[in-house]
Parts: sequence; C-alpha cells; structure tokens
Amino acid sequence: MRDKTIRERRKEIQDQRQRVQFHSPKRIEFFRNLPCEVTGEWSDGNVVNAHTKDGGVGRRGPYTSIVPLWWTVHTDFDEMPNAKFEEKYGRTKQSVRDRASHYHQLWLDHLEDAA
Repeated sequence: MRDKTIRERRKEIQDQRQRVQFHSPKRIEFFRNLPCEVTGEWSDGNVVNAHTKDGGVGRRGPYTSIVPLWWTVHTDFDEMPNAKFEEKYGRTKQSVRDRASHYHQLWLDHLEDAA
C-alpha cells in the first residue's frame, strides 16, 4: 500500500473540515436554496451558509450554528458593530443567531423526509 500524496492528504483534510463546518455538500446546497434569514428574499442559489458562532482562530463554529444569508448581509453580520447592523436591517445579530436552531431542525426534517 502506497503512502498518500500531499495533494491527496490536503484533499482529505479539506473534506474533513467541510464535514465539521457544514456537515455535507448536500447541506450546503440545501441552505443555498433557502431565503435569506434577514431580508426574507429567495436566493436562487445565491445565499451563503453563514456561521453565527465562531469556533476560534482559524475555525468556524459547528454546522448547527448556520443560517442562510445573502453574501452582503453575511459580510455586514461579520464586520458591522451590533448597533449599526440593527440600524441597517432592523434586526439584532442575536435574533439572527437565535434562528440557527430552526435551520438545523429544518435540515434534520429534510433528511428524514428524504429517507
């Protein structure tokens, strides 16, 4: 049995990180087809999986803390102070974070329906 190449090992590490952060490519695609949590607009695949909790330096929180957000809303969520975000969107960042459990349950229900 041969040793893995650096490229193969990097791919394994990338796949493992993606499973931890997002669960699976199917889950990523499922979220991309949901409306943005903040604006309520449907995405046609343009919504990103936004982590609402940080897992520490260089990591993201668990995939259970994800909400669907437009890219610009996601950027604002990450970079704006709480007060400015609330002024712009009429929502607190905490109210967005609180919805993560709803989306996790939506994903679990989707898996159950698909089985």
